[in-house]
Amino acid sequence: MAGAQGRHRPIPDLIGDTFGLIGRRFRDVAVISIVAAAIAVISVALVSTSTGIIEEEILENPRFEELLDQLDDGASTEAVTNVNLTAEEMVAVWEGDDDTLEQLVAEGEAVDEREQAWEAFVDSVSWDRVVKAVLLIGAFLLVSVIGGATTVALSLVTLDDVEGRPSSPASALATGLARVPKIVLLTLLWAAVLGALLAVLGVASFVASLMHPILGALAALVLVGVTLATLAVFAPLIEMHFVMAYVEPGFPSPAKWWRLLSGNKLATWGRSALIFAANIAVGVILWLSLQALPSPYGDFISNAIAGPIIAAIMTIALALMYADLSGRSRPTADEWSELYS
Repeated sequence: MAGAQGRHRPIPDLIGDTFGLIGRRFRDVAVISIVAAAIAVISVALVSTSTGIIEEEILENPRFEELLDQLDDGASTEAVTNVNLTAEEMVAVWEGDDDTLEQLVAEGEAVDEREQAWEAFVDSVSWDRVVKAVLLIGAFLLVSVIGGATTVALSLVTLDDVEGRPSSPASALATGLARVPKIVLLTLLWAAVLGALLAVLGVASFVASLMHPILGALAALVLVGVTLATLAVFAPLIEMHFVMAYVEPGFPSPAKWWRLLSGNKLATWGRSALIFAANIAVGVILWLSLQALPSPYGDFISNAIAGPIIAAIMTIALALMYADLSGRSRPTADEWSELYS
């Protein structure tokens, strides 16, 4: 049951309609979810492989540990040749100051040891494998782009169902791929806005702390409060801006997003927060229940089966919320039979 034009349907109806849509469009949802599952498995494999290579070649390399030890010894890196000597040191050397000479010799030896440690580290690394790890990370980013297309595809299938149109998983995925750049741009936009806000507050907090410790503490509390408010209040509302980017051809302006929310900001926030809270709760329960299984099996079930299913349910529920806010409505039973007769 859809809500009134521009109003959300009741929460029980939102839950029921989400699973009802999955039943009606099971083939389309299943195909897209299978693609999402395959993308998830490939992503995990790419990340695990690239991380393992980097750990073996760099982080767990004994030569790397020796290099870090050399860098932590605190010796000056400037005392390698006489060219780097200060005027006072040059005078001391000229006058035969033994203490200064010993210090400079010790620093020079320390720098030599650092250079030897660096050369030994470079020689010990298989750079072909490191390049392979970097390429795998690039492949992961490419796969993530395709994974983002599945979210768009599920949202489009949801709108097709709401408006009584037949849908095609292949067409929805193709449209999803075409809209990924727009989603990336929207992500960067929000990251820039929120990052700039937090940066300004951080600078203000630092300046206030220089003026007086109490002012600095208050400014820090404001910074923490704004950060928490962003995560707890704005994030659920911002999600609807992304849904607009998923299902609408053009770039959704912030003003259009704000008009879409209209007088339903609290209701939108409540439903979005409920969806995210349910997602977190199910994820925690799933993670705890899978700990008893051997590692590969638990990870496979989580990433290849449970993850895509949970993501599909969330995506469909959010798309239905957008349909309510934008005045879309699902045909009645009579209209439905006429459309598909």
